[in-house]
Amino acid sequence: MDLAEDHDGPPLTVSDVEGVWSASDGGRLTVRADGSAALEQVPEPGAGCGQADSGFHTGPAIWVFDTFPDESPGIRLDYPGATTGQTCSVYLSISISDEYGTKGFLPHNADPWYVRGAAHSG
Repeated sequence: MDLAEDHDGPPLTVSDVEGVWSASDGGRLTVRADGSAALEQVPEPGAGCGQADSGFHTGPAIWVFDTFPDESPGIRLDYPGATTGQTCSVYLSISISDEYGTKGFLPHNADPWYVRGAAHSG
């Protein structure tokens, strides 16, 4: 089963997405079953969505199942941006396959891949 190629396949479940997702560049997403999440060194999706001038965001977020246009199913992580009242969203497009396991990428910054579970190996 590869959800990346079968958009009409079985929907993602909480057990498909919860856990720690890490990338070789130090980015990390902690996704919890209760809908809360934590982002660490995640590339900002747009202006005003990072911290200072770093271009990255670290902090709490909430998540829901969602699909970025023209990508595989995944989740959307929302957090308050630097501008009052601004909501920033990071999408994690998820691929589950027997051959490659569970991994994902951020469509706004597709490289590197995020791997769920053990530390990212590259």
